[in-house]
This record gives sequence, C-alpha cells and structure tokens, in this order.
Amino acid sequence: MKIFDAHCDVLWKMAENQQLSFYDSNDLLQLNYEAMKESNIGVQAFALFVPPTIPSQLKFDYVLKMIDIYHEQILNKKHISPILTSNDLRKILHNETNLRGGILTLEGVDALQGKMIYLRTLYQLGVRGLGFTWNYRNEAADGVEEPKPGGLSKFGRELLKEANRLGMVLDVSHLSEPGFWDVIELTASPIIASHSNCQVVHLHRRNLSDDQLHAIFKLNGVIGLTFVPSFISGNENVFIPDLLMHLEHILVLGGEDHVAFGSDFDGITRTMSDLSNAKQYHRLVNTLLQTYKEAQVEKWLHGNWQRVFQKILG
Repeated sequence: MKIFDAHCDVLWKMAENQQLSFYDSNDLLQLNYEAMKESNIGVQAFALFVPPTIPSQLKFDYVLKMIDIYHEQILNKKHISPILTSNDLRKILHNETNLRGGILTLEGVDALQGKMIYLRTLYQLGVRGLGFTWNYRNEAADGVEEPKPGGLSKFGRELLKEANRLGMVLDVSHLSEPGFWDVIELTASPIIASHSNCQVVHLHRRNLSDDQLHAIFKLNGVIGLTFVPSFISGNENVFIPDLLMHLEHILVLGGEDHVAFGSDFDGITRTMSDLSNAKQYHRLVNTLLQTYKEAQVEKWLHGNWQRVFQKILG
C-alpha cells in the first residue's frame, strides 16, 4: 500500500545542516529517500518552516533557501517528481509512473511579511499547501501558544481567499481556535490539519476538540494524526497502540473518511518508541491491517489525502 504522509521537516533540517543528504543511506534524517522506498511512501509533503530566530527581513530568503534545497537536492527525474496538479498526484498514486511525489507546503506565513505577491511567488515556485501560523502571532493570525489568541486578521482573510483562488490546501494545524473557526466560516474548499491529534484522548494545545473535528468532517476535510509523542500521550514511552487510540476516537465520531497521517518526522527530537523514523512505517501499516479492513487502511494511508488534494489542486 502506498503512503501519503502530509508533514515532515526535512527541508528545515537540511537548511540548518548543509552536510545532510536526502539520498545518503544513513539515519541522520528521520525521513530520506531510502526510507521512502522501504516504507512505500508514494507522496511526501515537505514543509517550509522558518524558525522564529530568523530575523523578519530574512524569513522570505530562508523559505527560498529551502525551496532551492528541494529543487536541487531532493527532486530527481529518476526518483521524486514535484506534485503541482491533481493529475500529477493521480499518476503517482495510481502507479502510472515509477516516481515518488513531493508536495511543498508553507508552515506559517511569517515569511510573507504581509505581502500577497510573496504568496503568489511561492505558488509559482511549487508551494501547494498553506498553514497560517507556527504557534505564535503573525500578520495573518494567532497561533495556539498565544495567551489570549484572536482569529484571522484582515490580511489573513485576504490570504485565505487568495489561497482558495489559487488552489492551495489550507492547513489549520498550529492555528488558534478562534482562527480555526474563522477558516471554517470563510473557506470555499475543504481544509486539513496536517499534523494534529485529538484533545479528548490527550489534552494538548496542538490537538483538536471534537467540535473542531466535526467541523473538518463537515467540510469533507482530513486530520493527519501525527507521531509527536507529546501530542499522543502523557506517557514517557509512546507506542503505536497509543496513537491508534486517536484513530479509534475519530472513527467513533464518524470520521473514517476524514483521517490520515502526518508524521512530523525531522521536526521532532523525541520520537515514538516503535515508530522513530520513516523506515518503521511498516509497523504502523501491519498493526492497522491486523484490526481493520484493507479498504479502510488504504483510505488512511493515502486515499483520504488524495481526495482532498485532488479536489483542491485542480
């Protein structure tokens, strides 16, 4: 079964350490090409994350640096192809090509500096996903870590409409709850939470309430369950059965068609005990197949993401 993983931070890690190589056979990256082959990851979303330590005037340059790494060091005509349209995605997942696919997503819009032209520039460079924040306030919205969070700003609302027009997938992971409800009210397309879990199972600011989950379902969107241990459980050691408690909760809510996975590999230092890198994805797949029907597992590994991305990318 092919896997579509909706979030990793490989580009940030490679930008921070220029000695890293996506095609080297080592464990310096939690996700690399060898791991994609071994686990049959057909599509990987590569986040463009700008650390808050980067000065404001240099944030857009930092995004361009990561995009350059993506084009120069990861995309390869023999191995990985950029996914820009729904047809690109269909070819990858329907085995019409031997290539694997990559999708660029922007994690937080700080680098746009309030300029719509920067958004359109990134779209032309291949960015197809848009997350409004990374935990904190920026020109578009407040993140989940703000003590008294507000919703979308005027620029944030304009940004949402432009992303809808362009055909970019809106991502509410990291966004404050008021901002979340603004997106629900304003969007003309399904939305995703690329790497978040369920608050009812484990209370964490980055996880979503049942009301939020139902709102995503109603818009025909998807939540990507993530492998971040602190989002899964309060236990010191976290295992696949702990993650599957979040899946079970979503199924109880009626979300079989609205759940998938977004690992957050290379964005985390502490990992799950039995799923610490992308080479071990097969452990999750095998565990799922022991309990659920193959058709269900296919939805969660790629089918649900495929439905949303194909609808929006055009």
